[in-house]
Amino acid sequence: MTQDYFILNNMLNVPVEGQIPLHYDKEALYEYLNTEIKNNLKSFDNIDAKLNYLIAHDYIEESIIDSYGENSRAFVKELFDFAYNYGFKFKSFMAAYKFYNQYAMKTNDLKYYLENFEDRVVFNALYLANGDRELAFKLLEELISQRYQPATPTFLNAGKKRRGEMVSCFLIDVDDSMLSIGRNINSALQLSRIGGGVGVNLSNLRATGSPIKEIANASSGVLPVMKIVRGFFLLQ
Repeated sequence: MTQDYFILNNMLNVPVEGQIPLHYDKEALYEYLNTEIKNNLKSFDNIDAKLNYLIAHDYIEESIIDSYGENSRAFVKELFDFAYNYGFKFKSFMAAYKFYNQYAMKTNDLKYYLENFEDRVVFNALYLANGDRELAFKLLEELISQRYQPATPTFLNAGKKRRGEMVSCFLIDVDDSMLSIGRNINSALQLSRIGGGVGVNLSNLRATGSPIKEIANASSGVLPVMKIVRGFFLLQ
């Protein structure tokens, strides 16, 4: 399958009579949604069939739906109906491309998309409201209208059974000892593995050439530690 939407998007970088040809962005968006997404979005007969599939295959956590009490399925379907009737439209090619490539759930083999933007905001509302129906509707209204946008880890993971961390950033302070260096490198790796953003503060380490146990010019400084941290992250 050709990917003409990339070509159309790139045409934005070629000014026409000194003007940015913005119509190429709309054309790229249309081409992307009607080829890549339409042809690779897994379809279901109804919301119940979709939910049953997502739960049975460990994509969505059933307890989140069950937390809404009696007739929870009917309530969840109300949320989906509201989201799909809102009339959400992506306003640019890059917005749609970013969503489907980095946020939308996909099948385990990555061949098919399992959700649209509307599905993702419903699962966010259900997860964040934690069983409060009124709050779930309010959150859905804010999300679908894009007045509120959760941080990336939350928007990406909310509602998923196999999810990573909901927190954007972890800051790790490394003390000036081999024990602290080793322990915190492992912590950074484990946090990164489950989807957490990690920052490592190495400013506590002694400078290059500083003495160690009164031996002059013994310290190698922060660069060797930085290289170790970078190397481990590159291996993931």
